[in-house]
Amino acid sequence: MKNAVSSILFILLSISSFSQISHGGQPHRWDSKVAFSYGSYQLPAVDLTKLQAEDAVNDKLKNEPYRFGENIAVDIDIHNSGIWTELENGDGIWRLALSSEGATSLSFVFDSYMVAEGAQVFVYTEDKSQLIGSFTNENASKSNSLGVGLIFSDKAIIEYHEPSNVRGQGFFHINNVTHGYRDILVEVENEAKGVFGNSGACNINVNCPEGIPFDFQKRSVAIIVVGNNAICSGALVNNTQQDGTPLFLTANHCLGGNLSNWVFYFNHETSGCSGNNGPTNQSISGAVLLSSNAESDFALLELNDTPPELFGVCYSGWDATDNTNTVSSTFGIHHPSGDVKKICFDEDAPYHDNIGAFVNQVWFIDQWEDGVTEGGSSGSPLFNQNGLLIGQLAGGQAACAGEVNNGAFDYYGRLGISWDFGSTPLNAIRFWLDPANTGTLIVPNSCNINLPDVNASLGVITGVPDFLCELSSFIASVNVVNLGIETIESITLEVDFNGNTELLEWSGNIDPQDDTFLNLGEFTPSSGSNNLGIEIISVNGQDDTSELGNTANKDFLAFEQSVEITVNIDLDDYPSETTWTITNDFNEVIASGGSYTDDDDPVSETVCLPGGCYDFTIFDSADDGLCCGFGIGSYSVVDQFGTVVAEGGDFGSSETSEICAVLDTQNTVNSELILYPNPATDILKIETGTDVIDRVSIYDISGKLISEKNDVNSTRTFFNTNGLPSGLYIIEVVGDDGVPSRDKVIVAREE
Repeated sequence: MKNAVSSILFILLSISSFSQISHGGQPHRWDSKVAFSYGSYQLPAVDLTKLQAEDAVNDKLKNEPYRFGENIAVDIDIHNSGIWTELENGDGIWRLALSSEGATSLSFVFDSYMVAEGAQVFVYTEDKSQLIGSFTNENASKSNSLGVGLIFSDKAIIEYHEPSNVRGQGFFHINNVTHGYRDILVEVENEAKGVFGNSGACNINVNCPEGIPFDFQKRSVAIIVVGNNAICSGALVNNTQQDGTPLFLTANHCLGGNLSNWVFYFNHETSGCSGNNGPTNQSISGAVLLSSNAESDFALLELNDTPPELFGVCYSGWDATDNTNTVSSTFGIHHPSGDVKKICFDEDAPYHDNIGAFVNQVWFIDQWEDGVTEGGSSGSPLFNQNGLLIGQLAGGQAACAGEVNNGAFDYYGRLGISWDFGSTPLNAIRFWLDPANTGTLIVPNSCNINLPDVNASLGVITGVPDFLCELSSFIASVNVVNLGIETIESITLEVDFNGNTELLEWSGNIDPQDDTFLNLGEFTPSSGSNNLGIEIISVNGQDDTSELGNTANKDFLAFEQSVEITVNIDLDDYPSETTWTITNDFNEVIASGGSYTDDDDPVSETVCLPGGCYDFTIFDSADDGLCCGFGIGSYSVVDQFGTVVAEGGDFGSSETSEICAVLDTQNTVNSELILYPNPATDILKIETGTDVIDRVSIYDISGKLISEKNDVNSTRTFFNTNGLPSGLYIIEVVGDDGVPSRDKVIVAREE
């Protein structure tokens, strides 16, 4: 939900050397149990039903910030509200309690903040369990405003202490208070999940074992509060000068409100794998916009302050070469739904694809293998297998479905497009990431200090199919990138194919920041699951400097004998709602597809199925099918003969049809067995070539003998199928030597 009200959220650390960071101290008589007087301001009720209905729609998208609160316009200052208390020494104390029934949090904005020198402002809960401040005249922004951040209560007390020597010189005005109605940045118990956390149960905390290798990358990522009532994510980024300029990358669609009042929370993460309790006291307030472009949905900011050393931040390295060949896998780090820092992994190579209104293609993630993103993840960085940033989250449909993700897609604006799609510093990021115009397109993480001397990285494996409908051989190659400063002249690879390992020695020339393809040789698959794994053993006769990017894998299926089945879909107006599966008798998913984008229409996907019968199920997540309320969509499943074996479009949440993969040829012990036509109508013809047939038996799909033909004594025969109902049948052919065909053959009979 976009919001035009400028505001800021601010939770601060007690360090006096940074502007807009709290100066510590305590309110007057903080430890006293004596009650004190304060004025009261009751905020109007929010329409929670309306907000939740809007969120139900907006939360499915990631192309706008994740809203957690409702901004309420107010008119409050030290003259028209609150109560003054005079102290014996001439000092004055002004107090006001803001209340909003049912709020999970309160925050507000001083749109005019001009407190006197030596005066202090505090904000706290009535039970004194939370205290923010003090704020002084040093906290004012250049526009004399100040945002005050989340008080996790439905009541917040503001206290202003003005010394006697400056009495009457201070003034402030509050124009906006945010009623939080969804929890962020706090520990939230969710009984349904049995854990703490407000994001989906399939998310992975960044400090789980999976995330440990990516410590440098996680330290760049922060959660942002924008417009005082919404959440995005983003990351600090390095530049070619590596001079520590606090550059911060997020999404263009997150821009809104006054950036000088944004707040950036670093290290909001659990110390281990479980829980949802992270620090909220390491923050920087305010930034200026340097460059942005809707075409790749990027916004580059410079923080008002450099994160202090105790934050332990790193500035992300990046790769602006934008080469699909060099990216074999990706991972993202983000703050879904305002939760602690999470990590997600896509084990496959992303690709450039068209989507939405983008003129240029995005980085497209078909689905995450582990973890997922949600609302609030917008603007978060996408890293390649080398831990280098290549884009930021622009949108998508990925989310949790219980304890697993929903298998849907995400897409990221490409750093390669952000680099020079625009021609000025206002819309091209290169002017800021490469201020000296060196032409450098790969920069390391600041915590890596410098590019290593010798560093090779594996990119995509090519030549390997996603599936093979027969056991045919193929030739594979792997892309190798030089991320070091020395020329690569030799590489030793360990190549593992289905457990058989060999060393491959390569020599040649790969210049720094260049890449090439290495031929891995020819491979013959086995029936079933296959895996090709590559690992870098040495580069230029020595160990590789960095282990990141040193392995690559490709899994695929191959079938000794199978049938190609094609799934065709004409999508409706909401293609992201459509998915499908093919399952076997054990309810195992053999193949699947979706969800889709507008650019996928129409869909045609081919899969291999061994002979047998399966369930094809098509799903619609909005329970309205493909037809006919929101577009005229339909689907069909076609076998290798061109026969439609399932079709439809007018259904609710799902529709299931039985489909059968029918093999039309089969090998006997000694020769080829041919059955035709298949499906049969009146006559099924059977030929063996040279082997003499003694007996032919027909069984139904359950194995019951239906009919038998004995003493054939020929290489060919036929069955009259007129008396059989439509369906599937098993044919067994026995030669004159008494040996049956190696496998029973499934054929179909149709009217």
